[in-house]
Amino acid sequence: MLCTAALADPVWVVDPGSPGPDLPPQGRSLFDHLTISNGEQVIPYPFEQLVTAIGARLDADSAYLGQPVKQVLIPLGRSLQREAAAPDFFHSPRIVLAVDSEPAADAGLLLRDRLFIGYLEAADVLEIISYNEQAARFEFQVVRDYRAGGQPQVTYARRVVCMACHQNAAPIFARPLWDETNASREVADRLEHVGSDFHGIPVTGGVDIAYAIDNATDRANAFALTQKLWLEACGLGDAADACRRALFIRTLQSALNGGRGFERVSDSYQSALRAVMSRRSLQAWPDGLLISDADIVNRRPLAGLATPAGGDDADRLLQQADVDGRSEPLMPRPAAAVWTPEADDLVERAVTGLTQFIAAADLQRIDQRLAQSPTSGTSLSADCDAVGTPADGNERIKVVCQGADIELRGLIQRDAAGNTLSGRMRSVRIADTEFGALSVGGSADGAGVLHVTLQYPESPLRPRFANADALAGLTLRRHASGNGKATIEVQRRHESVLLSDAVERTAGQSGALFEQRPFLRAALMPALFRELGITTGDWCCADDGSVSPPRVAQVTEPPDDPLLAPFFKVCGACHRSDEPFPPNFLAGSAGQARRTLAHCAERIQYRLGMWDLAPSQRPKSTMPPHHAGSLEGARLGQWMDGLLKELREALTGVTSDAGVPLPSTAQALDKPYYTLRRCLPAG
Repeated sequence: MLCTAALADPVWVVDPGSPGPDLPPQGRSLFDHLTISNGEQVIPYPFEQLVTAIGARLDADSAYLGQPVKQVLIPLGRSLQREAAAPDFFHSPRIVLAVDSEPAADAGLLLRDRLFIGYLEAADVLEIISYNEQAARFEFQVVRDYRAGGQPQVTYARRVVCMACHQNAAPIFARPLWDETNASREVADRLEHVGSDFHGIPVTGGVDIAYAIDNATDRANAFALTQKLWLEACGLGDAADACRRALFIRTLQSALNGGRGFERVSDSYQSALRAVMSRRSLQAWPDGLLISDADIVNRRPLAGLATPAGGDDADRLLQQADVDGRSEPLMPRPAAAVWTPEADDLVERAVTGLTQFIAAADLQRIDQRLAQSPTSGTSLSADCDAVGTPADGNERIKVVCQGADIELRGLIQRDAAGNTLSGRMRSVRIADTEFGALSVGGSADGAGVLHVTLQYPESPLRPRFANADALAGLTLRRHASGNGKATIEVQRRHESVLLSDAVERTAGQSGALFEQRPFLRAALMPALFRELGITTGDWCCADDGSVSPPRVAQVTEPPDDPLLAPFFKVCGACHRSDEPFPPNFLAGSAGQARRTLAHCAERIQYRLGMWDLAPSQRPKSTMPPHHAGSLEGARLGQWMDGLLKELREALTGVTSDAGVPLPSTAQALDKPYYTLRRCLPAG
């Protein structure tokens, strides 16, 4: 059950105030595994070559729109790097890239919904968000000096900086209509005055690409809940391991049958899975779970602006580039929903989420192997109507079955030679499974019996029942009376037992597979493949031993300066660095920090002044961001009378010493923010 009303004490799936360590606690990012070979990390340049390298790992044939990598252009965006291209924003639009496609059959890496890149050529920087399966989290990385003749350096970013906007610890994207991107006609028209494409990305293209990226970020946002359910909803101990095995079996069932359900009537489901997860969730999250929001509000930066031919000047464009408080991703975002799971809903949500951790190529290999493995079968039969009529030399047979165990409607076409069958069953239900529409194949024998094979129109996988038994086909025998009546017999192949037995045997390989640790495709699937007799091949990424040691952005200890101490304490995590974004006004020595702080004082005063306004009245976000300290109630009062007061006094002291006294806060807030002197990088 999803609701938006606040409950007594719901638990965040991802706590926006707890970013975690900058370096991965376990494992490495997928971007590292993608770009590190023989201990050396190589980032292809120019950007088009990086895109090509990523695309080589993907299945272009199955990709939405035929594009395995989705890219949009955002000239006036909301990223940390947004001012780097000023005032020539449309000469260097930010590129946002997302992978939403299946891996190639031999790729090893599952990048779908797990790799997102932001690139702003004017900044010579790549910003990377990619998944780390071993740590069950997205990693944030920065590639600096990404330019012609440069020496790209990859570091793990300061998560406290990243999560100021990425409050879900995952990628974010705007809601429709994506008016910042080249999906907007206004944006595309301006970009076309500069060029028809940027790094191979066409300027025009409609909303489909932006829509695909939005969907990818939404799916990526669900990973944290999925892993939380896998890790915590079964609890600890032997019963927990059995619970996770049962959950894995249902995940495979659902994945193999295209999301058409899973077995939920056996004792195994009721006692080992449903009851355990229900009991544990009530203990751990009695008031529900807060689900983070991956969506930020749509923003139309060119609203009211003339086309370039209309004569807009650079100052007007700078004004439009300024992000107002309502659109600022730094603003604290409430939870997208409060989820109070019921027992069956809990299992269903876990199963649905875990299917996203299995690649289509994995499922195809399992499906093929199960088809080759001996097993028993059963059949169901029903009396049906099967009326044949001639059509262009062929016979068209209209089939209608309406029984307790079999319901189907559709057309079978028998060719003129009388052997080959084609057609479509537009509605099929057999026993407890709704198959939907199925394509018809097969042939007729010499006695006129139709041996029908059924297949999903858009899937290479064989149709399966909820428990993963295969729908092996059906035979149709028309009655000799010629009255349009027939008997249909459906063959069910019991492959579910092969699958569940193989999963149970994997626990014997390694008991750790189902212990309380993240869901690891690269560990679970090879183990399953071995038990099924499938060649395991190359899997990524359960082992990070072959990659070079990770690097993190270095931050030096602040100098001993009592006047600056409040700023170092409150703002140092984000603003004491060697990077120009966010403004590094606390970098360097005490003297350098004082000079830069004085230069930035107008904007700092303005952002501190936001605390004096009601949240709905703030034209800009507060600094520091509200959620960084989770300030509410009495804690907010302590902040206002404590550290905030110290920051203001320190800022007054710094500017007075520099001979540039500040106006009152009220006077400062009378000016538009974009007109205030910009915070320049240290140096």
